[in-house]
Amino acid sequence: MLRKPNQTSGDIKCIKAVAVKLLETLKAEALRINHWRDKESTRDAVRLMIQDCLWSDQTELPETYSEEDVRNKTEAVFAYVFRAYPTVPSPYYANMAL
Repeated sequence: MLRKPNQTSGDIKCIKAVAVKLLETLKAEALRINHWRDKESTRDAVRLMIQDCLWSDQTELPETYSEEDVRNKTEAVFAYVFRAYPTVPSPYYANMAL
């Protein structure tokens, strides 16, 4: 999301805040469900949580992001979360800390 051209420093700060809030929310809620990736309903709930966070009045992305951008970013973020967070804490990041 940070790679979009012509972003202001305020836009970048906002995007980082949205990312932090989103990851905190996902870790506290949906990603704690055992085998969340195996259940279609849970996968859909995670995707919806991502989309809602990107559209939320409290945590929304800068105005430079269109509805199509948000849909595309929702799918990109979901793909990342699906890969990196099979469980919480992420085994992917636990191995990187070593």
